[in-house]
Amino acid sequence: MRFAILVAPPWLATALFWSTFIACLDGPLPDEAPIARVIVSWDPLACGPPHRVVVELEDEAGVSLSGSTPCTAGSLTLDAPHFGIYQGRIYAWVAGEAIRSVTTVRLAVDDSVVRWIVATP
Repeated sequence: MRFAILVAPPWLATALFWSTFIACLDGPLPDEAPIARVIVSWDPLACGPPHRVVVELEDEAGVSLSGSTPCTAGSLTLDAPHFGIYQGRIYAWVAGEAIRSVTTVRLAVDDSVVRWIVATP
């Protein structure tokens, strides 16, 4: 009887301890993994004064892709949830100022990795 009293509580405490971690690991799965990756690149040596490059794309169904990075980075990666035609704009932006160098674009995403070279905004 004493043996059961000495052995059972540590095992019970261990089981309760690890079951709390299982509850933390069991979470919802993400909606969908991105099917395609769009890599937008430009010449970082032609950036001029410091600013950010913003890429905004939207498909016919209203799914939007957007991102921004400092111009000196030279590239930006966007994850597309599906293939298709995306339309949008690329522009230069500085906090507190109006956007400039707006270029309207149209992009066909038809492969798992799309490399897209654009003029430096």
